[in-house]
Amino acid sequence: MARPGILLRFSERRHRRGSSLNGHIKPADATSSVTTPTPRPVTREKSWKHRSLGSITSIFHGHSQAPQNVYEKPVEVIRQEEYPHMNNGTYLDHSGTTIYAASTVTRFSHKMLNNLYGNPHSENKPAKVSGDMVDEIRLKALRFLGADPEHFDLVFTANATAAIKLVADSFRDLAEQTRSGSFWYGYHRDAHTSLVGVREFTRNGEHHVFAHDQEVEAWLEHPGAYHRAIDRVSSLGLFAWPGQSNLTGRRLPLEWAGRVRRLREIQGTYTLLDAAALAMTCDMTRVFGDPSQAPDFTCVSFYKIFGFPDLGGLIVRKDSGHILTLRKYFGGGTVTMVKTLGGGPVWHISKGAEMTEEGGLHDGLEDGTLPFHSILALGEAIEVQRDLYGNMENVSRHVTGLVVRLYEGLRGLRHGNGGEVVRVYEEGGEEVTGYGDSRRQGGTVAFNVFGEDGGVVSYDRVEGLANERGIYVRSGGICCPGGIFTALQYEPWQLNRAKSAGHRCGPHGLGVINDLPTGVVRASLGAMSTTKDVDTLIEFLREMFVTPTTTRKRGHSRKNSNSSTISNSSVGSVGSVAFEPKPAETFAVQAPPRVTSGCCSLS
Repeated sequence: MARPGILLRFSERRHRRGSSLNGHIKPADATSSVTTPTPRPVTREKSWKHRSLGSITSIFHGHSQAPQNVYEKPVEVIRQEEYPHMNNGTYLDHSGTTIYAASTVTRFSHKMLNNLYGNPHSENKPAKVSGDMVDEIRLKALRFLGADPEHFDLVFTANATAAIKLVADSFRDLAEQTRSGSFWYGYHRDAHTSLVGVREFTRNGEHHVFAHDQEVEAWLEHPGAYHRAIDRVSSLGLFAWPGQSNLTGRRLPLEWAGRVRRLREIQGTYTLLDAAALAMTCDMTRVFGDPSQAPDFTCVSFYKIFGFPDLGGLIVRKDSGHILTLRKYFGGGTVTMVKTLGGGPVWHISKGAEMTEEGGLHDGLEDGTLPFHSILALGEAIEVQRDLYGNMENVSRHVTGLVVRLYEGLRGLRHGNGGEVVRVYEEGGEEVTGYGDSRRQGGTVAFNVFGEDGGVVSYDRVEGLANERGIYVRSGGICCPGGIFTALQYEPWQLNRAKSAGHRCGPHGLGVINDLPTGVVRASLGAMSTTKDVDTLIEFLREMFVTPTTTRKRGHSRKNSNSSTISNSSVGSVGSVAFEPKPAETFAVQAPPRVTSGCCSLS
């Protein structure tokens, strides 16, 4: 099945930084709390964005040069000063959550010990301190993400999944007023499980999974061809996709949101972007810089960006936000009046439906007491992130350089007979690889390990052995069912066979069934990852799985477990590892040549 290359178009709009909040919360007077200035790291006034990047985005066959430092301090120094808790192992699961800086915890503790914060749903002084703090950090977070508060609002949620469900609940409730009693839902095959679950709120099968980017493009050309519910202007629809695959780290087009909005045939269809993985190492100005092109709803996980606090968010385009105010449920703090007794119909007035200069859409959507202590920590995390890394573009460049090194190192591992040791799952082979192109690939590598005879090594065995060495990766289905199905080249009967055999995602799953893997190993990098982290994983795989002895004659071709042919005719060895000028065949995907014009610089 052919798949297109990826073309991302973005508005080049300058990132707006900062707000009036300087990291200190001032109480109403001295009786309500005591405020002590928080010590902050001294930073030199220096332009970081013009640092030379050297060759960090170049592709090197057989080995990669160490990426040039793009931060104010060398990343190794940052690790020593801010991440001493990472010294007990090699952490390579940043897509699960990145690691928090020591300064974030210190500054947060300082604020907690020197201020009195009350429940913000009140007008007493400690409550007002909390309320003012939440308002200012909401603006700070929006500006950090490059989302102009004039055009976007931020709803704090428990995590990205809670943000997705908030949107899903609203569409389910509103759909009851449609003729069909449902809404149409379309989602991309790379969707995280949390996006896939929205389909259960539709009726009569009014949902569709797009198998690849090209099918989305075809839908945008002829919307009515995909479902009867989307060929009427009056119909209600939602289209969702991930900004970055949770499995492979591939970056998906962001231009789809603007294109959906411009189509007259589907004016009732809104867009939902899952940016939880994308935002971790991406300058999100590329998503929100032009409000007319931005998604209607975008979910993020702040702990994936900063490591702490455990908090999520839903960024709502204000021109589209009214759709969320029509949901049925309301919680404490989201309403101004509620009738419960006295006969006659019951009613309530939502704060979100009465947006004013003092309030906003978020007031009607944040049910119950906000996690205001976590929001306080978020404010500190944003400040520390800027002190350490400058901006997210620097993080993007750093991670891009490292992931190229990881990708090339894994590809270079060869058995003595020339067979591949690691198969990286990506959209195509060497000619169209996204690694090194930060517009198309994040800091994630999904792979499986193979023996000299071509048999797959179970992903759980690889993770288990890595754990024993203090190397922390993730393995399994990675909450990306459509991506796994595609990457492993499953057919429907094989998926049903795995289900019948008793395979389930999780630690007790079956890693291999009839020599076909049921999942992958995933290594992912973050802002504070180092060259040593990358090299440690590569060396571990070499020591544990490379077979140095040559058992077949040079030039002999063999079939691997997925029946793809690997030729050893041009293999040269370095030590016990053989390097090949061209990568082994990945899952069978063909794509047009790379198109990079008009694209953003993402990691």
